[in-house]
Amino acid sequence: MKTNILVTSLFLLAGLASSCQSEIDEAKGYGYLQLSSVDVNKSVITRADITASETIAVDILNASNAVVQHADDWKNLDDVILPVATYTVKAYSADKTIETQGFDAQPYYEGQSSVAIEANKAKTVNITCKLAQTMVSVNRSESFESTFGGCTCYVEGADALSIPFGENETRAAYVKAGQALTVKVDFGNGKSFSQEITSKAEAAYHYKVNLDITEGNAGFDISVDQTIHQYDVTVMVPTKQESADMVTSDIKNDVSKVWGQFAYLSGSCNLAEITSPVQFRYKKKAGTEWITVEAVQEEGTKNYSAKVAPLDFGTAYEYYIVCGDKTGETCTFTTESYVEIPNLNFDTWTQSGKNWYANADASDSYWATGNSGVTLIKDATTVPVEGSEARNGKAAKMTTIDGVMMVGAAAGNLFIGTYKTNMLNPSASVSFGRDYAGARPVKLSGYYKYTSCAINYGSKPGTLTTDECNIYIRLWDANGEEIGFGEFVGSESVDAYTPFEITINYSNTQKRPAKLTIVATSSRYGGDFEGSKVVGQVGAGSTLWVDDFELSYY
Repeated sequence: MKTNILVTSLFLLAGLASSCQSEIDEAKGYGYLQLSSVDVNKSVITRADITASETIAVDILNASNAVVQHADDWKNLDDVILPVATYTVKAYSADKTIETQGFDAQPYYEGQSSVAIEANKAKTVNITCKLAQTMVSVNRSESFESTFGGCTCYVEGADALSIPFGENETRAAYVKAGQALTVKVDFGNGKSFSQEITSKAEAAYHYKVNLDITEGNAGFDISVDQTIHQYDVTVMVPTKQESADMVTSDIKNDVSKVWGQFAYLSGSCNLAEITSPVQFRYKKKAGTEWITVEAVQEEGTKNYSAKVAPLDFGTAYEYYIVCGDKTGETCTFTTESYVEIPNLNFDTWTQSGKNWYANADASDSYWATGNSGVTLIKDATTVPVEGSEARNGKAAKMTTIDGVMMVGAAAGNLFIGTYKTNMLNPSASVSFGRDYAGARPVKLSGYYKYTSCAINYGSKPGTLTTDECNIYIRLWDANGEEIGFGEFVGSESVDAYTPFEITINYSNTQKRPAKLTIVATSSRYGGDFEGSKVVGQVGAGSTLWVDDFELSYY
């Protein structure tokens, strides 16, 4: 706080007693100085032991900085006659030293002012004495106490200055101004945290160091009230202190552990005794809020893991393993990016002649059907429907037909890929899949209804009496090897839209997908050929409706 000891009424008195007036008249090159009084402004006193009894010494110095008049106590300074010149009047604590630092140091005040003595003239000089030292104190937040209770904090400075602030220490210490000051938190076991308070401590300023915690990187905040000369310095101390016994596994290049909206964190704990649960902490790299999750120990090992979800697509995260106050190194990873699959709600359709396309253009530009193989002589087997036949907006309707030239029968179908009729080898007309570089989905869900008709065509597998519908998803790697698959088979008629959910099983979690397809068909075996003929068992009239597909990523 701002502390003023106002030394007032250092007067060159204009009116003198008649006995002194004659002396000034005779000495034309002199003036007269009288020290009248000293006041203490108690309203801004920083400590209770500073009272009006504070002893203030006074020095009058000439241009060579030599003391021409001194008083150990301003009250004892007699009237002074001074030659014409410019002087410095300096007031300071008489019975204290500025060299002492720490809790035992006493506040030391000083101030000065310049005055030009003119012949036969009186002047008034006001001197404001202020604290010539710096004050510093340490306060601990409740969060800091609950986390680090019992640790010792030190304020450190030049010339090996180190002032201990124990757990219950509320006093302020006095230190020399002008030096750099640092706060150090000693956690024990050779672990500590240090941060600069100021690069140059200012006189008459009180630096209040407020210790708090952060689970991210250490922060530093200063607010200044210039009126009372108080600095509030907030030092954010990180809760984690890295330990050689806690090892955070680096998963950023492990495809099996980093997905689109989840990740498997891993690490090891080699502590001889585990007194606290082992946990992981993680956050967005660009964020500030840490999330804590319990770790699961792998049986018979010192290894731990935890699944964290939901995460944001294409986002960098950082994480570390922790047990009590021991932590491992902070590591980072970036989740897979999201790539949209168009028209999963089947609201977009384009018609060209008798053919329908589930795309914004009249082509198999993303979704494809076998319509072009039957529309030469039949109506399209895959069409959009709306109103009561759809769940929302529009839906896809697929119907199995027989009496198809050359192939005999054709199932209604809708798939991601391409279709180009091959009369010589009809089974080669279909090419499943499109390039895909997005996050790996874990589920395909949606709604369907189905009319299953009696088998009236085909011989394989030879065990069906009524038709079955089929919905599936498949993913391949860059080498064309299947890495993920899931399917739904419906063997009964369903009159109303019913939800389905397909779990995608990954046979290889070390590779990312390069190609993806989703397939829906009104007859499960409608794509089985021998030569140009369909041999799969199908039931003419079997109809599948699908709507509102959705991919899940955690």
